[in-house]
Amino acid sequence: MTSDAPFPFGETSTLFIFTPTHGTTWNLTLDGFTEALRRKEGDKTFVHTKADGGAYGPSSEHDWWFDITAAGASYEGIGSSASGDEGLCLRNATAGAAAEFAAWLFQEIVPPGAGMEFNTRIGMESGLDDEVLAARTVAELEAVFREHLEDL
Repeated sequence: MTSDAPFPFGETSTLFIFTPTHGTTWNLTLDGFTEALRRKEGDKTFVHTKADGGAYGPSSEHDWWFDITAAGASYEGIGSSASGDEGLCLRNATAGAAAEFAAWLFQEIVPPGAGMEFNTRIGMESGLDDEVLAARTVAELEAVFREHLEDL
């Protein structure tokens, strides 16, 4: 017996990478990021560096890892304020979670007049260049991210 229903694959999850547009900066700092995350996550805020005594993760106060709630689930992320390596990543995220995270970044992290580029681990492994995000709403961002993943 065959079914007309599509094979039940789950939604694609991958690493989403968000960086300032070429030649710009967000002036990202660990303290600034932590304050923004506290406004969103409240008492659930988790930001850690190896300098804090963590057993794994980034190697200095310019690099950190964090937990964030997006699209109703908890995700891990990585941040960097190092010159030339500034940006934030969301690990094992769906397009919907990445869209919610990116919209939050535009609201809380990206300075007025600055922009954001994105890529995914899958995109980088396929040789795709970073893409400038013109979209700003969760729905628009999710559509961009879904199209990116479908094109791979």
